[in-house]
Amino acid sequence: MTDFRSGKGGAAMRHSDRENQWRPLPQTLPAAYRDLVNFLRHIKDRSSLSLTELSRTTAISTSSWERYLNGKQFPPRQAVRALCRTTHVSEADTLALWERADAEWNRRGSTVSAGDPQPGQSTAHRNDRPDGRASRAAGGPGHRALLAASTLVTARPWATAVGVLVLCTAMVVPAAIIHASYETGPTAAARPPICRLRTCDGRDPLATACEDPVTVRSDTVADGTRLEIRFSPSCRTGWIRSWPTHGGFRIDVTSPDGPPQTVTAPTAASTAGGMVTTRMIAAAHATGLRCCYYPSAGRPGRECFNAAS
Repeated sequence: MTDFRSGKGGAAMRHSDRENQWRPLPQTLPAAYRDLVNFLRHIKDRSSLSLTELSRTTAISTSSWERYLNGKQFPPRQAVRALCRTTHVSEADTLALWERADAEWNRRGSTVSAGDPQPGQSTAHRNDRPDGRASRAAGGPGHRALLAASTLVTARPWATAVGVLVLCTAMVVPAAIIHASYETGPTAAARPPICRLRTCDGRDPLATACEDPVTVRSDTVADGTRLEIRFSPSCRTGWIRSWPTHGGFRIDVTSPDGPPQTVTAPTAASTAGGMVTTRMIAAAHATGLRCCYYPSAGRPGRECFNAAS
């Protein structure tokens, strides 16, 4: 949801390229899941945060983020919300993508055979013997530890209670300190400002807390590019969200209430993040919004549509 030519976005992408070359996503992933992962990669790179910094500020492990951002494991809702809060991105658009991906992923999961391994699921259980001996052997140390703990509690109940209390204190106090530092530290910056009408003109929808956008029109043009007209009733502003199939396109959004906003991507590399948006435009009413799509100089013609039609 950003102009991929902006200086800040370019710097973030260069930072990400140095730290982590994103792996191509598996072609077997549903389209909505791929859109979600590409968007999470985009806002992570745009923030200039490394995976280690992202782990520290979201309290989610680096290895988990690596799995989420490489399509190895479906990201839970709380992880998506934590990323939005850390990068000061409006949650509404991101969670809309998450819900679409979650629904599509759940539909896919319901068709998978019970014997098929799921992404990220270990296949070690296939080596278990039919009589279950391997399972019992794997659980042996844990079983023995439970028996030892039971014996200790029976022999020295008071000493055990004190030990458990000390252990709990040792775990809770650091967690409380970390939580307090997260709330008051430099990452707990003020929420992005809320704009309204003309004060929204030209602003990035991801960096502004207009958290109630709705899609008032969705179309797929001749070359396969999907476009959506988005409108925020509280901020009285709109923008275009798109999933282009190639570079060299141009998208215009117009409204009677503000100057036109345009986004272009001269090369296919400009669309690497998967989703592209225009900047915001003042719109007193959603019905005044109009989108025009120009495929490229080599592909004459344009396709336009209004939110009202």
